[in-house]
Amino acid sequence: MASYTLPTTEARSRFLSLVKDAGETFSRYVITHHGKPEAVMMGFDEFEGWLETLEIVQSPSWKKALAKARREDRSGRRLSYEDVVGRKRVSH
Repeated sequence: MASYTLPTTEARSRFLSLVKDAGETFSRYVITHHGKPEAVMMGFDEFEGWLETLEIVQSPSWKKALAKARREDRSGRRLSYEDVVGRKRVSH
């Protein structure tokens, strides 16, 4: 997943290839106008994923669970990787 920045003139001349690339490779294109970022082009599947994530993090139950996890972390109540998965992680 790569991110590229290009001016509107270039984006316009390469529009169809950018659309295809964004959809197939999850590339993102930041499109600038007079050097200022103005828009982002990304594939539809990635866009839907962003929308789902935003919906989740805005839900009251998720916010409550995150607040609880932060309180537990501050109090030192944590689980190790081994506690959660039940085995040691293999390092390379």
